[in-house]
Amino acid sequence: MFDFSRSFMEQALNGELFPDEIEAFIERWHEGGTGKELHDYLGLSWDEFSWWGMDADQMPLIIAARHQNRSFLDAANDNMFEQRLAARSDQTAKIARLSAWLSERGTLPE
Repeated sequence: MFDFSRSFMEQALNGELFPDEIEAFIERWHEGGTGKELHDYLGLSWDEFSWWGMDADQMPLIIAARHQNRSFLDAANDNMFEQRLAARSDQTAKIARLSAWLSERGTLPE
């Protein structure tokens, strides 16, 4: 089953969990007794957690950034640029959310 003694991110980086299995860790955190903020319990930085909270589909990007030893903000900037290049109409809302989120942090590329 799940090893709640280690963070979700640690296990995801080791290939032991799929991104959507984060839900089990959230349920466990809600049961109480961890003594940690949710993002710490999950093993996420505040930036990773805040972006994931806005768009849960981005967890694979967060995990990939960690695998590549890149900051999530750099990976998010690159992802936004790639989505703009793809110019898919189904991605317009995601691009707008990501752009606003990066602007709030002062990391939006010119």
